[in-house]
Amino acid sequence: KTQRMEYMETKKRMEYMELHPLPLRMPKYAEITVSKSESTGLTVWDDTWDGTVLDAYSKITVNKSLLGNISVTKQHAESSRIRRVIDARSVNSDGKGQLDNEKQQRVIVASIGRDLGRQGVVKGDVVSHFNGEAFNGTASELKGLISNCYEGEVLTFAFNADSAVAEALKRRSKLIRAGAAKTSNRKTKSRPIWHRLRSGTSRRIT
Repeated sequence: KTQRMEYMETKKRMEYMELHPLPLRMPKYAEITVSKSESTGLTVWDDTWDGTVLDAYSKITVNKSLLGNISVTKQHAESSRIRRVIDARSVNSDGKGQLDNEKQQRVIVASIGRDLGRQGVVKGDVVSHFNGEAFNGTASELKGLISNCYEGEVLTFAFNADSAVAEALKRRSKLIRAGAAKTSNRKTKSRPIWHRLRSGTSRRIT
């Protein structure tokens, strides 16, 4: 019986996640300790955000050739459920959720070392914060900040805590709340008339 209940609960959670998909890039936090004798393995690359919420549902793939050339590809995840989330607070329901008409500079992870990998960081993650501060600079600027740190210093990073992901989570929350309100209203309307009279949700009939 317990296994059956656990199975049904897991199934409900999976169905719920399918109805309300989370962004492909979720916020992460990681720390690394500076060591002059050992490389962090972290390399970063300049990228641009197109100003859309859809970017949060895009898989960013970073490839490095044998010659060291780096290429970045972005593949948007498309489904009616993702579009519902994106359009939840949009003036124009175009499935993109345009927040800014101008492209914005950002930095993404091009490669990682073992330490960051164990903490869940992957190539394509967006560097959104460095040492507790929002980071809006270039890859070169971030490299400079890291190189100026002293031996044994703990560096902190937040990844994917950017505008696209934050807005996607807000819109998803709005969609969930709207659905919960509809479900509550349906339950109230389906109650027997005597129950609604007693609870004060319906007028008294004379």
